Amino acid sequence: MKREFLDILRCPVCKGKELRLEETGSDDVEIRTGKILCSVCGVSYAVDSGMADFFKDSGVDVKREQEAVDREEYLWDAEGERYRINKANIEKFREQFLALPEGDGSHFFKRGGCFQPIAEGAHRFYSTLEHMQLKDGDKVLALGDGFGYASYKFAQRGSMVVALDISSYLLASDLYIKDAYFDRVFSDMHDMPFKDALFDIVYCSAVLHHSKELEKVFFEIRRVLKPGGRLFVINESSRGVFERVNPLFEDLKKRGYSDTAYTIPEWVKAARSAGFKGIRLELLSIADDYIARQINKNVRPGGTLHLAYFLKRHQWLERALLFLLKYPRILFRPKSWRIVCWK
Repeated sequence: MKREFLDILRCPVCKGKELRLEETGSDDVEIRTGKILCSVCGVSYAVDSGMADFFKDSGVDVKREQEAVDREEYLWDAEGERYRINKANIEKFREQFLALPEGDGSHFFKRGGCFQPIAEGAHRFYSTLEHMQLKDGDKVLALGDGFGYASYKFAQRGSMVVALDISSYLLASDLYIKDAYFDRVFSDMHDMPFKDALFDIVYCSAVLHHSKELEKVFFEIRRVLKPGGRLFVINESSRGVFERVNPLFEDLKKRGYSDTAYTIPEWVKAARSAGFKGIRLELLSIADDYIARQINKNVRPGGTLHLAYFLKRHQWLERALLFLLKYPRILFRPKSWRIVCWK
């Protein structure tokens, strides 16, 4: 972290804004070790590897999920050997991390590889990045940014970025910050250590569905957004109104995860209840997703793939189908979607 990061923080325990930093180690990029102390309530927060850790009184579900994520053997190579996310393994697979989100064509990003979902969703990330229309100096919060590649892409465009996550995955951000700096923080998204009305944009990808209190987290996001600020939500788990919950969610629960498949109306209701003035739901192209999956499988083109390409060549037809399928998708299977909210 950099010393000026203190200017945007508040204590999660007492909400006090009088914080001071005791630095014990730094390099040519940032302060690497030390602690942040609240002058109001006396609570201290460790700084390690350049990241402030604001976990203190998080709920049982959040702590359980943090432990589940950190013990997960997320990485596996072509021989099937599995690895946890830690500093040594991040360095071992440096080139693969630096290739996120689209990938380098290696096993890691192909069908069956650990980065497959990220690679197959890269087109959604870049589409959202263009919709964000970032301006130089915009303050951006990347909520649940995991490995930090989204924050890196935002910082490359001149934004002042903070990446927030609960897991050790955020250690991978060390690979990016020398090229385009951004601050990183460990925190519960339901109670973030930031002052009010701070960010121009909050970006969320595959993170909010981990909350069992969806309305509460939308309230917290709205709190840290400036008036007129925008929230972008993509890659979240969801289900149709009449769709049964996938048994996979029960398995995830047993392993300590809090994944929840909310319906689209539940997502919109949570945002509206939190007080967002504008809410735009976009059901994204099914053709784009299908093309990305098939390319990643490296299969021979078939009739369905040709149809997907046909729709992309005739955008008016795809737009018409998206319009006609809007409510059937909401009711039965939403597939890919994006929500944009304005404060």
